[in-house]
Amino acid sequence: MTEAEFISGPHRVDQPHPELAQALADLLGRVTVAGGATGFTADAELETLTTTAQAIVDDASTRPKRRHVLTAGKQHTLAGAVVLRPGELPVERHRAELEWLLVDPQVVERGIGAQLLDAAESHARALGITRLQLRMRSAPDSESFYTERGWTERGRWPGSLLVGEGEPRDEVWLTRDL
Repeated sequence: MTEAEFISGPHRVDQPHPELAQALADLLGRVTVAGGATGFTADAELETLTTTAQAIVDDASTRPKRRHVLTAGKQHTLAGAVVLRPGELPVERHRAELEWLLVDPQVVERGIGAQLLDAAESHARALGITRLQLRMRSAPDSESFYTERGWTERGRWPGSLLVGEGEPRDEVWLTRDL
């Protein structure tokens, strides 16, 4: 996707397109290879990414939905996606986890991440969600992206994530009241 291409969205996925799982796996792969915080390492097998993406799409197809997906893109190429997982137990139903906010590395500076995050927060409010939470690996740019948008750090587990051999990172927990 080139810088000049028009990107539409964010769009809420109500009826997943048959090619959504593959498009999501491709986006997950591009973000992972570029060093993005996806939970996978650059040597992750395509089959693993595809299985993960398919599970997300399957969960977005259930009634009630176990996951909610919002996307941005051009035709069948995703420029970004955000995945929300509402709490399932009665004491958790007021909150949701922001599982992934993925933006194609080629368009990361175009504000798509902020647009997707705003849309996810708006969608969560419409669902009756009053609190969002997320877990992420430590990275100053990523942490400031969220804190500048009203998220609050609630905890940090030093060195608990290994993004590569001898490359530990903190896991950071953030919340946002809606």
